[in-house]
Amino acid sequence: MTSDLDDALEAMRGAEDGYDTAKAYSDGPVEEVFTSRRVRRLLRNQGVSFETLMGDVVIDAVADKLTIEAITSDTEARTQLIADVDEANNMALVRPAVMRRALQLGDSYLSAWPVLDAAGEPVPGKVLISVHSPKAMRVLYDEDQPGTPRVAIQKWTVKTPLGAKRVRVDLLYDDRIEHYISRGARSSRAGDFQPYEADDRDAVEENPYGFPVFHFHGTGLPGEYGTPEHKCFIGTQNKLLKLEISHMAGVDFNTLPQRVALRDAGKPGPSPIDDLDEDEFLASPDGQRTSSTTGDRKSKLSSEPGSVWDLEGYRDVKQLEPTTAAVFLDPRAAYLREGSVVSKTPLHLFDRTGQIPSGESLKTANEPLDNKSGRRKTAFDPTWRAFYQFVLKILGHDDAPVTLAWAPIESTDESTKLALAKQKQEIGVPVDQSLTELGYKPDDVKRWMEDGDGGLPQRIALLAQLGDAVGDFASAVAAGLMDQATVQQVVAKLVGDVTGADDDGSG
Repeated sequence: MTSDLDDALEAMRGAEDGYDTAKAYSDGPVEEVFTSRRVRRLLRNQGVSFETLMGDVVIDAVADKLTIEAITSDTEARTQLIADVDEANNMALVRPAVMRRALQLGDSYLSAWPVLDAAGEPVPGKVLISVHSPKAMRVLYDEDQPGTPRVAIQKWTVKTPLGAKRVRVDLLYDDRIEHYISRGARSSRAGDFQPYEADDRDAVEENPYGFPVFHFHGTGLPGEYGTPEHKCFIGTQNKLLKLEISHMAGVDFNTLPQRVALRDAGKPGPSPIDDLDEDEFLASPDGQRTSSTTGDRKSKLSSEPGSVWDLEGYRDVKQLEPTTAAVFLDPRAAYLREGSVVSKTPLHLFDRTGQIPSGESLKTANEPLDNKSGRRKTAFDPTWRAFYQFVLKILGHDDAPVTLAWAPIESTDESTKLALAKQKQEIGVPVDQSLTELGYKPDDVKRWMEDGDGGLPQRIALLAQLGDAVGDFASAVAAGLMDQATVQQVVAKLVGDVTGADDDGSG
């Protein structure tokens, strides 16, 4: 509908600046903020950049904790269908990239559609998954039901056979897809577009699968859009850029320091030619060595080895020393601490050259980050499940349940995690459950349990106890309390129970 096209185009325009800013503070470049208009005019066109952007530190701190280990359904056949689609679409790389983009820009989109053959028919078992930037796609939600998508717009540029640029737009609904192309170079309003038909496809295409676009964002609230993870760090980043550029200006000052010559009041100074400092840095506009205004006299001041400067009329010469590096580095450390607090990112992630906490100290330092990452996981989880349910629907399995296994978010060292898992097993937590909580893939855990390896630590402990018992049996035989044959039968039975061997001894 024309009103939907206008609304969608306007929504994309309104969000574009925010996405550009978020990307700039992650990937660069960022224009320095000047409090002085005069300094801004002087430095704006210099083209020198000393930017060290740390937005990615804030983003990756969360992104690195969001790992989906396994995706399963209620049957092995459906789980295998998901695995096949994942492999065909390289989803092991796509999933983390989608979540990271949602953290970087605030929003990210995925769509799924059947793979079509040459006749336009769906290929059995094949699904095409597409990743979309929020600058090229946006979902608009129903105002009365904020959690219900009303329409999604996808916008991109194409070239005509004659090389002219045109803008393509698709409007995606839960029951149809509308195709448009711009009439000319303009593409800001619905009136700039016309229906688009191509390749034996109508301008309005039937959609029998439901709404095909899935919106990932960090809040998880229905009908809302996300906020860049590093938005709260932008103020700190501006302060750090200011310090870096000012520090580098000081480095230039230190390389070519300013000098001052002091002359007593009332005493005449030297002639203008004597003030020329004929050193290796002094050159005329044509790049040649300078001498005098007439070109026939050399300055008395020379930087050659062993030369003497005759500073007639001057009482003293001094050099203006630059500001020490601590003037810039000390505030930098303070601002990093500030950014660490507001972004809930541990300070040791910004500076890995210092002492990195471990054990309980690491857990305490990472607790705000872990809590924040847990909220992001909670926001992403239902969208991922809905997405894979849609994939199964395309493959002919309606309303199939989907379960995600996420890697643990908490930051603990390996020895601490293993000790905790051992304690859980000692109080009766199943081995497969504790192994899954450690982050091992459910498929691997299942295979270990089927092979009899999952309870290996417990069996080793039981065998140790059995060894002690065998020693007691030997003492009983020596005392005449038991005969050797009886002991052998008892030990064989115990060994079979501990190792899981069959009673017939076949293993």
